[in-house]
Amino acid sequence: MGSLLVAEDRGFKKNIWFVLHFLGGRLVGYIAFGFLFGSLGQMVRTPVADCVTDLCLIILSLVLILTMIGLIKTSEQNCLVPRFHARQAATIGFLLGVNVCPPFLMSLTYVFSLHNSWQGVLYFLFFFVASSVYFLPIVFLGLLAKMKEIQWVGRVSGLISGGLFFIYGSYSLARHISLMTILKPGM
Repeated sequence: MGSLLVAEDRGFKKNIWFVLHFLGGRLVGYIAFGFLFGSLGQMVRTPVADCVTDLCLIILSLVLILTMIGLIKTSEQNCLVPRFHARQAATIGFLLGVNVCPPFLMSLTYVFSLHNSWQGVLYFLFFFVASSVYFLPIVFLGLLAKMKEIQWVGRVSGLISGGLFFIYGSYSLARHISLMTILKPGM
């Protein structure tokens, strides 16, 4: 996002509009995917699907945690979004918002497990608000992400998110396995 802001000479007001269009595209993407995966979760309600979803959540949370502590190195290629130099901020926001990275995949998995399309939309609205905090300062300080303190805050928030999803996934998996054992015929 920062590279897009400095790639063209715009005034402060145009940068604000650019960021707002970018965030609008992200919001539309999050709502669409929240509704889609919530609806899919609503249609697929089996104990086996619940266990697979829980395992995916656990694995993705571990990937996020390992990435945050530096055991998995990240690069621009880790997410399936190419670098753009385009004027379509909303499109770029949509595509960057729905990239295939651990936090987004964890969120999709969690929303699937909710089995409710509207709860999926609500989750992604909050996901949007929480993740947008990182984009708003870009209007003012293009080099904010180079500050070690900001990187540290990002890593800590990633560790907390990964840890919470790991705990939730583990608890949910244990609950689903115990329910499958209790409901198993012939026992």
